[in-house]
Amino acid sequence: MFRTGRLLSLLLAVLCAVTSSLAALAAAPPVRIAVVTGGGSGIEQEIVDNITNQIQNNPNVAVSTVNPDWYVVCNIKEMMDQMSGQIRYNGSVLIKTTAGHVISSIAVQKYNQDFSLTPGTPLNKALVDRAAKEATQGAAGRAVPAIEQAVQVEMDTREKIIQAQIMAEQESYDPAINSLRLVSPDSPHFQNVRDLMAEFSMEKECLAALKRAEALGHSGKIGPALAALREISPKSKYRGRANALAASYSASAKRSAPTKKLVKYNSGSSQPVKAGGKGQDAELQALDKVLKLEKKAIEDAQAQVHKRLNK
Repeated sequence: MFRTGRLLSLLLAVLCAVTSSLAALAAAPPVRIAVVTGGGSGIEQEIVDNITNQIQNNPNVAVSTVNPDWYVVCNIKEMMDQMSGQIRYNGSVLIKTTAGHVISSIAVQKYNQDFSLTPGTPLNKALVDRAAKEATQGAAGRAVPAIEQAVQVEMDTREKIIQAQIMAEQESYDPAINSLRLVSPDSPHFQNVRDLMAEFSMEKECLAALKRAEALGHSGKIGPALAALREISPKSKYRGRANALAASYSASAKRSAPTKKLVKYNSGSSQPVKAGGKGQDAELQALDKVLKLEKKAIEDAQAQVHKRLNK
């Protein structure tokens, strides 16, 4: 009784420490965005600078080329026809994740005509400069609202994933699943969230099987309890705990089985010798194993939060 109480106290201490760690993770980190040029031209850099200046004050954004979550790629194509006097700039901004998922794209075109052109003279520099400036400003002006909207969707998704993971670790699977249902299809993590919902649904069923097995085991119905434990998926975080309980129940069943007696004959008389049971500490060892597996499962769950956000 004393040993079992000690193990339960240790388990509670571990759970309290993990709960504190999960609470610290509840705040979603900002979206790291690298704003870069597509071709490396000075005109494209104008778009980069305009976008950077407008989004860097957003508290949910960290503008950085180091380990970014997204890339904002700025391109501009210059087309001049000196014979006809046409001045054309085509600008585009592509917002995508590091995995290549396109979040949004915008395009802008600026056209000017040099009607005063005479054969052999250069295009009007003022017209060219104005077209370039309007193209870069137009591309940045259209891109910034799209970036800010995508950032809001991303932050909402991150918060829901983190909160759902915390609820799942507390075995509140229905609230966790219902929270994830609210994730927008516009989120680049939408499919990952659906996979997470399916995982939580599976864990919910495995937890129900585990509790059923525990109830059967406490009632002394070892056979049905072991059958319930076999229903738990090998992919479930409860699989290790189920294996430990199965070992504990099997050891308990062996101890409660009738003890066979060995009879040794000597000079016509018999001397009964009792065969002692082995593994008297099997239950204690199983509880120790449960504690270790529970701790590892919760630590793995913490790592899953970051892993899913980086997909």
